[in-house]
Amino acid sequence: MSLMPNPPQGSWTVDSDSPLRIIAGWSDKDTEALQLACWIGRSVPITVQVVAPSPATWKALGPPSGKKFRKWLQRESDEYSNRARSALKSQLGKEQWADEPARMAASSSDSSSLIEVARDFGADVVVLGSRSARPKGTFLVSTVADSLLDANSLPLVVAPRHPKLSKKGITRITYVYLGYDGFDYPAGLHQAARIAARLGVPIRLLAMSPDNLSGADFDANINTPSDFAEWYEAALGHLDVARDTVFEAASQAPGATVVEVDVAVDHGWKRAMHSVKWKKGDLACFAFRRQSQFKRVFFSGPTSEFLRHCPAPSLIFPPSTA
Repeated sequence: MSLMPNPPQGSWTVDSDSPLRIIAGWSDKDTEALQLACWIGRSVPITVQVVAPSPATWKALGPPSGKKFRKWLQRESDEYSNRARSALKSQLGKEQWADEPARMAASSSDSSSLIEVARDFGADVVVLGSRSARPKGTFLVSTVADSLLDANSLPLVVAPRHPKLSKKGITRITYVYLGYDGFDYPAGLHQAARIAARLGVPIRLLAMSPDNLSGADFDANINTPSDFAEWYEAALGHLDVARDTVFEAASQAPGATVVEVDVAVDHGWKRAMHSVKWKKGDLACFAFRRQSQFKRVFFSGPTSEFLRHCPAPSLIFPPSTA
């Protein structure tokens, strides 16, 4: 099973048993990504490698090079590997481990580290926690996600804060169109439909937006109630078209794909989020928005608001999966 934008022939057939290759950011202080990988593994075959950034502090005298530095780095890596293996043993079966189950990435930046590790591993998806602050030795999603999605064309799964996950694994796919202009970003809809077909679970198509403009809605142009009413009617039409797309993408599934359609609207993102029901088995999916360097996705806008309030894990598709 692959989430890559150009998967090999057969990877998305419903009888495919190829494991999903997962890179999970992990440390003693950030365990959500490994929990999420375990949850995904209840629904599909997986192969997991956990990774952490290399220690940033070289306290000895002299430059970080030479024999002493290499010994120190190897010792740190061995200690990390031992802790990671213990964590893997508590969460996953040995058959779900990668041949090299734990790796400490060494790079000048977090995003470069993850991209390098993902390429070496042949990863299908990267899984990270959603921490807004960064304990030492963890990846901070807001600092790496933009570069990862933009440069690597690799889907990213972000764990919710304090995840409450179904013991049955993924029980529904929810594809979300975020904000007033959400239908301008349809990346990954075909893949979301195929995931639902592969798992034999329903897919919900959800248009979500607050009914008022706020600082988060930088791209919105709707300023009056009448404009909002027009958007609501237009959203229903877009959802009908999206439903047809889902049926087409999932046409090879042996059974009929169940498609649900909904619109989530309320005063502000938090209320809009909770105006519809979420299940413990929901996997939310939506499109990455490529923006300027002065307006990063994970610091502002609908993506930030959605991740802040969403109770479900979120699968973010890069633009190349449109």
